[in-house]
Amino acid sequence: MKVFPLIVAACALAVAGAGSARAQDYSAPGFYGAVGYSGVAPKSNNGVLAGAFQSSIGDDWEPTLTLGYRFAPNWGAELWLPLVKFEHDVKLDGAKSATIKHMPLLLTAQYHFLADQAWQPFVGLGYGWVNVSDERTTGPIAGTNLDVKDGSGVVGQLGLDFHATSNVFVRADAKYFNWSSDVRLNGAGIGKAKVDPWIYGISVGYSF
Repeated sequence: MKVFPLIVAACALAVAGAGSARAQDYSAPGFYGAVGYSGVAPKSNNGVLAGAFQSSIGDDWEPTLTLGYRFAPNWGAELWLPLVKFEHDVKLDGAKSATIKHMPLLLTAQYHFLADQAWQPFVGLGYGWVNVSDERTTGPIAGTNLDVKDGSGVVGQLGLDFHATSNVFVRADAKYFNWSSDVRLNGAGIGKAKVDPWIYGISVGYSF
């Protein structure tokens, strides 16, 4: 899996910094950024389309970027987005029928527990938007015009930061994105795709 080298590097950085992670200021206000790798895993059974066909959307992993600001010891806000579009296979009744790409943009506010410690669990809540594009049909619906509309919804987040130094940190987190999109085929509405993905990620960041 492509995420493995990043996990190994993140763990190595955490171990290397463990000795210097004491007596540091981890909660100073300021901007931070992180680069990572995230997987979008839609829920099972993504809705019935055209009144008869059960839809299923596959997973995908891509590099991601996080930009944030810590405005109080325990509080922060951040923007998360992929560096390239996620791409998913779509199946109807088990047969591959389409591929879609999408670019999500998630904005969350966070509360960090243990703000004066190197290990900081956190929770977040916010809102997300997603632009769906590049729909391509194949198999049983090849040659038709598929249109999956953009979507938006509430985002919940759980995560853990390890501060190797006062500036460098490693993060693992999971976000739940309550997202669904209307679907049209040859201009006619055929239902709603209930994507509702979990988004899992690991990243390495720097506080300025």
